[in-house]
Amino acid sequence: MNKIYMVQPNSQYGNSIYFPYAAGSLIAYAFENETVQKHYRFGAFTYKKTDIADVVSSMDDPFLVGFSCYVWNYEYNKALAKAVKEAFPQCRIVFGGHQVHEKDDVIRTDYCDYMLLGEGEESFLRLLLSLVGEEDIENVPALVYKKDGVVTRTAREITGIPERVSPYLKGLFDELVETEPLSFSAILETNRGCPNRCAFCDWGNIKAKVKQFDAAMVKAEIDWMSEHKIEYCYCSDANFGLFARDEEFIDYMIQKHEQTGYPQKFQATYSKNNPETVFRINKRINDSGMSKGATLSFQSMTQSVLDNIYRKNMPLEKFHELMMLYNSNGIPAYSEIILGLPGESYQTFRDGIENLLECGQHMAINFFNCELLKNSIMSDPDYIEKYAIRSVRTEQHQYHVVPDAQAIREYSDIVVSTCSMTPEMWIRCNILSVFVRTFHNLGLLQCIAIYLYYEKNVQYMDFYEALIAWAQDNPESVLGKQHRWLSDKYTEILAGDGSLTCTVPQFGDLTWPLEEGVFLHVVLDYDTFYAQLTAFLKSYFDEDDLFDDLLRYQKAVVKTPYERRITLDLDYDFYAFFSAIYAKGYAPLRRAHNRILLDASDVSPDFRQYAQKTIWFGRKGGQNIISDIRYLQK
Repeated sequence: MNKIYMVQPNSQYGNSIYFPYAAGSLIAYAFENETVQKHYRFGAFTYKKTDIADVVSSMDDPFLVGFSCYVWNYEYNKALAKAVKEAFPQCRIVFGGHQVHEKDDVIRTDYCDYMLLGEGEESFLRLLLSLVGEEDIENVPALVYKKDGVVTRTAREITGIPERVSPYLKGLFDELVETEPLSFSAILETNRGCPNRCAFCDWGNIKAKVKQFDAAMVKAEIDWMSEHKIEYCYCSDANFGLFARDEEFIDYMIQKHEQTGYPQKFQATYSKNNPETVFRINKRINDSGMSKGATLSFQSMTQSVLDNIYRKNMPLEKFHELMMLYNSNGIPAYSEIILGLPGESYQTFRDGIENLLECGQHMAINFFNCELLKNSIMSDPDYIEKYAIRSVRTEQHQYHVVPDAQAIREYSDIVVSTCSMTPEMWIRCNILSVFVRTFHNLGLLQCIAIYLYYEKNVQYMDFYEALIAWAQDNPESVLGKQHRWLSDKYTEILAGDGSLTCTVPQFGDLTWPLEEGVFLHVVLDYDTFYAQLTAFLKSYFDEDDLFDDLLRYQKAVVKTPYERRITLDLDYDFYAFFSAIYAKGYAPLRRAHNRILLDASDVSPDFRQYAQKTIWFGRKGGQNIISDIRYLQK
């Protein structure tokens, strides 16, 4: 009996790790076939970056080992494949996944025998059949292999699957749940394909028709997750909320959550074209306590950039309405901007951020550096030449993971210049994005910036650019040291080294995005940070008493591991002022004596727990800012 092993190593997020869903889907689909059942037996999954020698020694005469590849495991997979081939020369090695491209040199190595392109289920099944003489290998769709020493691609186009088979319902993960001390996160797939053609995305080159999977099977998978106490469920649909039935899936998941407590949290990549449906879905999830935040993505606010990447945005007026709707309902909503897209400059980038803030996106703008994914339109040589794209290879940046114990480094190709953006602009854009994310979205100076915008006509970007200039002029201050650290980090990346992540030992051994790293470093010197900035901030104010009240409110409203119940006596009603701006719109600040209690007693004083629960889990939607505020006297 020919034994198959599957490899899909994932990173460990805190105490959780994902099931090897893609690898499991291939096995589940293949073993529906009677011929496969007759000739093959499944061995085991490798789903963690375990010591390579230990993985190889655990295999018992493998006939075939399949590797599911993406940016976070590709180098590990290659090293493991080479070791397997050395130990078992007759073993067939198969590579597939988003990271595999038909021109990839891995097929020219001695250790890789086959590459599967695109959706893998049908190709993997047909390859297994061909290896036991039940199929002509030239008829295996989307296959790259060596024929008489020459790399050959089968003529068949990339194919979909007639019907998906669930690895959960086939019991492929039951033993993992029983034996693994870590908790598992699960992928839910209700459909596959994407009608959009975004140049930066893996799906862009495919522009696949969306195939909906059987609704009864999806609900049964939700049952499985609930019964097996899966805490976190991520929906991998490219556009969840695209179909009316998606609301039914959410209602069913909430019902299971209410019955068993599981899944505890749900997150998805939402449809860009159905904002009303997406709002209803997120309201239900939020009301049930399962929300991880709603996406209101833009990628860029510049029309010429959107044209270059084949994308359309909702009108800003509609976005402003949605922000008020989400805010007034207490639903965390975040926006995503990609830095380094062709056509973007420093000026357009900073103006785009200004637009988002003016529309009310104060709590969560996630900035991502543009990454050249192998199967995206943007990675095409003609596209790269057209827009003068230059990239550098840097250490792969996964956030909130336990650093791999293996010495093998994974890599990402990050865009650092284009026809419209110089490397110097790229550094300025990155530093600006970190300052906005750290000091506005994460709250450290958010209240002051909002007040200055509404009451003093100071634009947000003017304020944050002035803050950056102050940091440069005061290099020994808490803020100045962080600015210098950021500058060094981005300079290292331009030189082909460095990383877009960091660790802060006082808060545990997780990796953090740089803006959260800056935030945590500021928290360590919280009072000193504000004391050093006082003169700079006060220069915007004529009224000393108002400034003193606002600064005390600003310091108190951010959740820290220090004081967790704070009482303030104020001469200005800042709580009403900011509440109105977040939920409804601007109303002038009133001078009125009030005493308020800011209650963050749920925040842990333990630095590690604080960082994980308040900064990591709360990073989307302003959950690191105190929301439990009430008047004691008004």
